[in-house]
Amino acid sequence: MIWSILRWLGQVSRRIHVRVILFAVLNVLALAIAALLGPVIPAGLGDLIGADAVDRILQIIATSMLAVVTFSLTVMVTAFARSEQQWTPRSHILLREDTRTHSVLATFLGAYIYALIAIIMRSADLFGEKEVVILFGMTVLVVVLIVMTMIGWIVHLEGLGSLPQMARDLEARAVKAVRQAALQPCQGANPLTDGTELPGNAQAVTAKTAGYVQQIFEGALQDMAQRIDARFYITVPVGRFVQAGEVIALLEGGKAGPQDIAAIRAAIPIDDVRGFDMDPVFGVTVLAEIATRALSPGINDPGTAIDIVYRLSHVMLSGGCGAETDGPTHDRLWIRPIAPAMLFEAGFDPVARCAGDAVEVHLAIQRALASVAAGCTGSMAEAARRAADVQGQRGLRLLSDQHDRARLEAVLLSSVDGS
Repeated sequence: MIWSILRWLGQVSRRIHVRVILFAVLNVLALAIAALLGPVIPAGLGDLIGADAVDRILQIIATSMLAVVTFSLTVMVTAFARSEQQWTPRSHILLREDTRTHSVLATFLGAYIYALIAIIMRSADLFGEKEVVILFGMTVLVVVLIVMTMIGWIVHLEGLGSLPQMARDLEARAVKAVRQAALQPCQGANPLTDGTELPGNAQAVTAKTAGYVQQIFEGALQDMAQRIDARFYITVPVGRFVQAGEVIALLEGGKAGPQDIAAIRAAIPIDDVRGFDMDPVFGVTVLAEIATRALSPGINDPGTAIDIVYRLSHVMLSGGCGAETDGPTHDRLWIRPIAPAMLFEAGFDPVARCAGDAVEVHLAIQRALASVAAGCTGSMAEAARRAADVQGQRGLRLLSDQHDRARLEAVLLSSVDGS
């Protein structure tokens, strides 16, 4: 349960309004502390350090930060639009969770709110001769924070929405999700497979709205199952689109009331867009979308497709080749595992299908899959070998030039001999 709460808090913290509100609250607390610490300041210190200049500094912060926030929002929206048009429409999901951009906007807006409230408090004579010294010190700290944030923002803008940065961020998110799925393919629950016998007298929990299953909070479900003495069968995997009224879970044993049913739905959140956190197939899919768009006739950029192919292989090697440690730590839950074949189908199938006569892309796919098969073991390596065979045969059918076909056949033959 604690892990589920921490995971939820981590996801909420990536939302822009949360950071802005938090920074604004901290600034208000800083002003309150400045007013309370006034009595401990020695008399005459304000004249010594020139604390009266704080009014002018606050005016500058209030005036400039409003313009900077407006400019930063414009840059962010422009980067969103450019990324959606050039790379993939799903890129906005990643960009809107960019913590660096959120921190920058929160800092600028928080500084504006700080200056505005401080000016109001100064006009209301809430800061005396001693309190203004604390206010001056905090204002100097705010100025230093603004300068440091601006420098970091300028550096961040160099790659915001660009292909290298977008591919790098997508790759990192996909590696994280694939690694989690490899270490715990059932999230610590019992595997729910096609051979699992579902209870016939179970109580069904249906989706309240249509959308994609975002994730499964297994800790919360396990605690609830223990409380009502039941067993939960989660019949839909993360990333699956469900219709309103479709069964998403079965309860065997205990009886769940209306509040329990609502809690179960909350532990299996559904939204109209997919997320990266617990959906490794989605991360791989979005990476592949960049490659397929690059291979479209209007763009014709096989170099980008090759780069994405190698990034996909890195995702499989770095994330999918860990030792499986999944066990029934949540013994009252049954969850469908992510099959390795789904990752290769989502990642390499679309690229190979769109490569057409681009033999260099087909060769890159074979090299990438060969590296995954050599670097992994078990089901991941077997899935990579099957994918290499499927994509190789597809490449032979798509290539019309005999010389290109011979190059690909040579690679396929060497792979067979090597295995």
